[in-house]
Amino acid sequence: MKKFLILSAFFMLACVPLFSEADEDCMICHEDPDLKTEEGTLLFIESVKFLSSVHGESGISCVGCHSDLQGFEDFPHKEKLETVSCGECHDKAAEEFKASIHSEATIKKDSLIVSCKDCHGKHDIRNKDDFDSRVFPLNLPQTCELCHLGKVKRERGVEFIKQYEKSIHFEGLEKAGLTTSSNCSNCHGAHDIKAVHHPLSRVSRENIIGTCGTCHVGIERDYLEGVHGKDYAKGSKDVPVCTDCHSEHDITSPQNLASSVYKTKIAEVCSRCHDDEALSRQYGFLTSRLKTFSDSFHGTASKFGETRVANCASCHGFHAIRPSSDPKSSTHPGNLPETCGNCHPGAGKNFAEGKIHVISEKISNKWAYLLKIFYIILIIVIVSIFLIFIAADIFHRVFRRRKRE
Repeated sequence: MKKFLILSAFFMLACVPLFSEADEDCMICHEDPDLKTEEGTLLFIESVKFLSSVHGESGISCVGCHSDLQGFEDFPHKEKLETVSCGECHDKAAEEFKASIHSEATIKKDSLIVSCKDCHGKHDIRNKDDFDSRVFPLNLPQTCELCHLGKVKRERGVEFIKQYEKSIHFEGLEKAGLTTSSNCSNCHGAHDIKAVHHPLSRVSRENIIGTCGTCHVGIERDYLEGVHGKDYAKGSKDVPVCTDCHSEHDITSPQNLASSVYKTKIAEVCSRCHDDEALSRQYGFLTSRLKTFSDSFHGTASKFGETRVANCASCHGFHAIRPSSDPKSSTHPGNLPETCGNCHPGAGKNFAEGKIHVISEKISNKWAYLLKIFYIILIIVIVSIFLIFIAADIFHRVFRRRKRE
């Protein structure tokens, strides 16, 4: 008997309406799947989705958001209601949004117009940590691309979402399901997204090092200790930052052939600055680094696709690049045997005696220039001899054949 009473009580509780009495009045109409405005806008609300939303679970009623209907009893109400003000509750997020590029677009009425519901949804909003939330880390790229592959692409011609989908960050999200892998908001922010050139933007030159360093802590430290990082800290606009070498949205693993810092591409990336005459005069470094590297054994082999030869980073390092005068530099004379020994086991002190980045020009290095000329002449002579030999052999064979005929 006791068991029967418990089951009966449970059944009665289960039948109690989950909506408040006021909300029940709303759902009389809004549970109709065919309910539409005269313009054709669907007004149907799935009660299951709303009740499982963050607002439904918190017991927030319809008029909690649609405040212009508070105290209203003469249903049905007017077709167009006031725009819901999410900032009434989410004041911090609203303040951040007001200073964002999306809010500026709302004022200008251009293609970047976006509101809370475009990212978070309407009646089915879930907590950002909910796997089904539109802004859950694994789902956020798809949410952003609703605009950035739609109206923004059509009007602005940008396709960086597609570039992001080729990146190692997206690979971590999509293939490995790593919520720690960078998504749109990790780099650009959530409510306070700024234009890239805005001084407060997380991806501006002024802030990009700190943004990337949020995840790449050790690399940020190495960079700031290096020659580039020290000039960056002084406010230099010329030194390379993360995106100058690794690109922006389509960052791939250095082992990927498409990567801008793949072994055979590093020299080209470094030469963008180190072959610049204006920068060389301003900062006092020598130009033609790409040419001297390309003329060397390492450079020649690299041009033919050999990945085992040294490139710029093999000798100078990746992020903690220091001048050769620094005792901690991998190119300091005292450290060259170890640096060269990474590829040439047993490298001794003599490795530090030879010249590096030799310019094979007549004035700067006479012997290197003469040796280069000698080898060019030697190659021409050898090739010419072979061509003469082949031509003579062909002529001889043709002459003998005709003589027999």
